[in-house]
Amino acid sequence: MKDTPLSNCERDFLLKAIEEKKRLDGRQTYDYRKMKITFGTDYGCCFVDLGKTRVMAQVSGELVAPKENRPNEGIMFFNIELSPMASPAFEQGR
Repeated sequence: MKDTPLSNCERDFLLKAIEEKKRLDGRQTYDYRKMKITFGTDYGCCFVDLGKTRVMAQVSGELVAPKENRPNEGIMFFNIELSPMASPAFEQGR
């Protein structure tokens, strides 16, 4: 993920908003957006709606026998794909 530093104006705006406990959408400090979780038709798929933000997640797993010389050890692998539409900090194909 590439760094996208904030300009001085953006940083000052955010710090002032935090200090004054203001949000752009009018919510108060401890007001939360409406959340909805929907399970997809495919096994391990779900959609999460948080206000006007929508996220899709897909989870899968595979159980395999450990190596004979290390019977109590295994491997866990994570793969995350983030769309550049979510943030300019996410690069395509990385």
